[in-house]
Amino acid sequence: MVVDSQNMLGVIKDFPKQCREALALPKGLSVPGEVKNIVVAGMGGSAIGGDLLRVYMQDSKIPVYVSRDYKVPSFVDSNSLVFAVSYSGNTEETLSSYYDAYEKKAKIIGITSGGKLGDECEKVVKVPSGLQPRAALGYLFFPMLGILHNTGIAKVRNDDLNEVLEVLKNTKKFEEEGQQLSKKLRDKIPIIYASEALGPVAFRWKTQINENAKLPAFHNVFSEMNHNEIAGYQGMDRKFAAVLLRDKNDRQGIKKRMDICKEIMEEKMNVEEVQVQGRSLLARMLSAIYLGDFVSYYLAVWNRVDPTPVNIIENMKRKLG
Repeated sequence: MVVDSQNMLGVIKDFPKQCREALALPKGLSVPGEVKNIVVAGMGGSAIGGDLLRVYMQDSKIPVYVSRDYKVPSFVDSNSLVFAVSYSGNTEETLSSYYDAYEKKAKIIGITSGGKLGDECEKVVKVPSGLQPRAALGYLFFPMLGILHNTGIAKVRNDDLNEVLEVLKNTKKFEEEGQQLSKKLRDKIPIIYASEALGPVAFRWKTQINENAKLPAFHNVFSEMNHNEIAGYQGMDRKFAAVLLRDKNDRQGIKKRMDICKEIMEEKMNVEEVQVQGRSLLARMLSAIYLGDFVSYYLAVWNRVDPTPVNIIENMKRKLG
């Protein structure tokens, strides 16, 4: 019997509600002074929001960097805005990065449910506790976006936010599609592909399959994979399956490359295509992530594993002390 001991399915279904609640968290928060660059310091499920922010801000003159390390980049100074993101507030690398950013006199905002980061960081957005970090994406992403909007750095349209909530509310449809796709990926090692613009979404699918289904999975982006990974298909076999995240907003060159590569891939493996939903970039990113979360959950069901616990990660942390 498959056990979902901590109701991961319910948590995934609540993602639209989480996003709606998260929109209110940064109310009244802004950053004073000049901001020349933005760094999101985080690890694992606490860092993926930074990847989404980087893509969302791709047309901004203020660059966004995601730092998964024990320190922030050397360029960080008093004109840098550092989001220290740790759902638990006790992530070793993120705390180290926070102290490094503090020494460099950066503007720092912590986003956490508590822990040491919540205690020590002067400006903090407190998010609800009780979730796995990977299940708190809405709480960890929208505060950053809201603070940047309040500061005048990011332009977030109400229409785009309303579209996100409208698209995500069709939970039953996402669940059914996720369940169907998971059946096709059963007993396979998935490789998730997307354009560079949706690269973080492909990465999120990979990590959710890793953590929820306890299965290996991989990801890459177009057109970079055309210059290296595609050569590996000469030695590919049927234990793998490819998932192409197709976006109608992808440039024609990317669409053509995906079409050609699909033909090459189909000679070696099953290929599934997912048409990303939504008009705005925000809706397309979050709706595709929502679908991927359901896929990972039902892969856990087929794999007969509890989706919530990540015992290997917890055991490794204990050994690290």
